[in-house]
Amino acid sequence: MDNPPGPHSEGMKLSGSFPAILASCLTLVLIILAVFFVVKVTGLKADVAAAQKQLAESKAVATKTQADWDKERAGSAELQAQAGKQKAQIAELQEQLGVAKSTTAQLQEQLTKATGASTELIAKSEADKGHFAELQSQLEQYTAASTQLQTQLNQAKIQAVDLQARLQKAEASLAEVQPMLLKTGHMPVTTSFEKARGGRSYNLSVGSHFTDPLSVDISVTASGKVRTQHNIIAAGATLVVDSLSLGEGVTILSQGYDPLRLVVQ
Repeated sequence: MDNPPGPHSEGMKLSGSFPAILASCLTLVLIILAVFFVVKVTGLKADVAAAQKQLAESKAVATKTQADWDKERAGSAELQAQAGKQKAQIAELQEQLGVAKSTTAQLQEQLTKATGASTELIAKSEADKGHFAELQSQLEQYTAASTQLQTQLNQAKIQAVDLQARLQKAEASLAEVQPMLLKTGHMPVTTSFEKARGGRSYNLSVGSHFTDPLSVDISVTASGKVRTQHNIIAAGATLVVDSLSLGEGVTILSQGYDPLRLVVQ
């Protein structure tokens, strides 16, 4: 029959199982720590991933914000440019408004003057109505005078035609008489003395009746001195010899004709 274990043997069994229990506890602690660290690392990774995601979102927001800010800044610059243009347009419009006001004032002044002038013209027109009948009468008188002058002009034209015919007849007669004058030796001229203006000297007019130019030599004798001049008198023309004194002798010579002697008187 077996003997029951004694107390010493129980102590031996307990001392032999303690390291195993300790090891198991340590293993359990390590497992717990490992699980804790795994959980902690997983949480950290999740936090890191979340942080990275937030960072990416923040960067995207920051980029969008920067783009929006740049866009707003560009829009602000454009608005400033537009504001500057609007200011310039406002200044130009104000200047045009000032010019328009000045022009309006000038036109108003001109209108006032025109109104006054119109009123004056109306009054003058009313006054002129009284002179219209008189002017009408004068016009009728002028018309009658014009008709009379036209009649006189027609008569003058008829007389001119008659005188032209008579002149042609006289020239024909002169042409017939010219050969006779050549035969008689009588020079075909007429002469006359006229007192010059001032009454201190005389002028001799020598008119030619010759149908061709007439060559003459005119000698003036005064106080024993003789001065001679040669002239050609055109057909039907008159030669004037001036600066003659009372009592001087004048001799007119022309080839083929008798000399013509005159005394200034």
